[in-house]
Amino acid sequence: MTVIIKKIQQSHTRTTLLYAALAVVIGSMIGLLITGIKNPFFVLLAVGSLIVVVATVASVELGLLLFVFITYTRFSDVSINLYNAPSVAKFFVGLLIVAIFIRWALLGERPEGWQVPAIVLGLYGLIGFLSLVYAESSESVLYTLSNYVKDALITLVVIALLKRPPAFRHVIWMLLGIGIFLGTLGVFQYLTGTFSNNYGGFSQTVLKGIAGSASGYRLAGPIGDPNFFAQIMVVLIPIAIERMLHERKPLFKILAGLAGVLSTLTVIFTFSRGGFLAAVVALVALFIIYPPRPLQLAVIIGLGIVMFSFVPAIYFDRVLTLEDLLPNQSGRVDIRSDNSIQGRASQYLTAWVIFKENPLLGIGLNNFAYRYPEFSKEIGLAPSAGNRSLHSLYLEVLTETGILGLSVFLFILWLSFRSMLSARRKFLESAQLEYAHLVTGLAIGFVGYLIAALFIHAAFPRYFYLLLGIIFSLPAIVEQLRKDITSQAFRLNLQQ
Repeated sequence: MTVIIKKIQQSHTRTTLLYAALAVVIGSMIGLLITGIKNPFFVLLAVGSLIVVVATVASVELGLLLFVFITYTRFSDVSINLYNAPSVAKFFVGLLIVAIFIRWALLGERPEGWQVPAIVLGLYGLIGFLSLVYAESSESVLYTLSNYVKDALITLVVIALLKRPPAFRHVIWMLLGIGIFLGTLGVFQYLTGTFSNNYGGFSQTVLKGIAGSASGYRLAGPIGDPNFFAQIMVVLIPIAIERMLHERKPLFKILAGLAGVLSTLTVIFTFSRGGFLAAVVALVALFIIYPPRPLQLAVIIGLGIVMFSFVPAIYFDRVLTLEDLLPNQSGRVDIRSDNSIQGRASQYLTAWVIFKENPLLGIGLNNFAYRYPEFSKEIGLAPSAGNRSLHSLYLEVLTETGILGLSVFLFILWLSFRSMLSARRKFLESAQLEYAHLVTGLAIGFVGYLIAALFIHAAFPRYFYLLLGIIFSLPAIVEQLRKDITSQAFRLNLQQ
């Protein structure tokens, strides 16, 4: 009993020291802000940020949820590009790292499970760093490496913070909340035709060709590109439907269904063919694993009919252009019938030529666009005097980092799927069906992301590394749940 009392006293002492340190730091920062910033708006922004500091250090899980929101909505990028605000993301990442070390030093909450991901991510970064030696554009390599360090840090921060099973559920629901937020803005914008309003930068649009000579507005969200926006919204569709099938409370079922409908309509209004294929694959995989019961099937069909009524006719024309990828009556594929398909075919063939000349290490990070004009002349399909990005994540990795880089990248993907499959199996073995379902929805959403990545490059990799952080957190979440179950059983035995 005396030992227990001493441990409680030590815990209280640590907590008191934590908040005392916070008081000193925050008081000093407020004084500096008031004297050093002349713009009242930024003073208010800074004071609000300090309030977030207190909340984050006091509850790192709350900070994690805010971080997921900031990252997935590109809140910081929108604020910087449209409002010339300081970088919220840099501040918040720094804050979370400080919070991790403070709680480790004063409360004994040691971060776990980050070592293996740090090693493989470091190895992948090292391969990219080596390309400084032979890449023609070392500036492109340095720029990409700088962003890679930030993105890999996102993965490690999420792993360090996401340890408790309830926090995992909260992160999933934060993603669905983001789907409702971005989806509502996008769907409302498209249906009302208010394309001149970017809704604070979170619902941008672009006027592009859709099918043949027809063009129209395509949703681009906070990213500014419809194909990449479709990719991140596809992730949310199976997660939302899984929650709609398995949530117990009617309100949560309704919210999950709303997130699913809005995310699906958003993908449709991007007119992304890659997004369409990724969504189809994800939905087929989901319904194979979770065949809906009659009532659930009726609800899903009803929602499908409602969504179908909002789909513009030109969308079907857009999807039917995928027929150009099929062999015609003569057994040949006419890739010249669509400029977009022709351009991507040229990129893929150019990538193959580059790979054959540089198979082991590639041509260097972010150097494909720089070398495309040179190599595309050999293909002659769609030569260009300007830089062109390679619209396939996997070919991009192969041509820029070679077989060595692609091997490490595929190993990272293998580790991620092993983490999800292992977590799902262990949740099922311990009869924790709720968490097993959550992992399944996340896994299928991740598959959707990877399918879409077949047709677009890594221009916005931050989403990928955020998802990796959540996925690599699963072993620690499983272990924590096991400890919670054991502790609960021990308490029940004491009461008996």
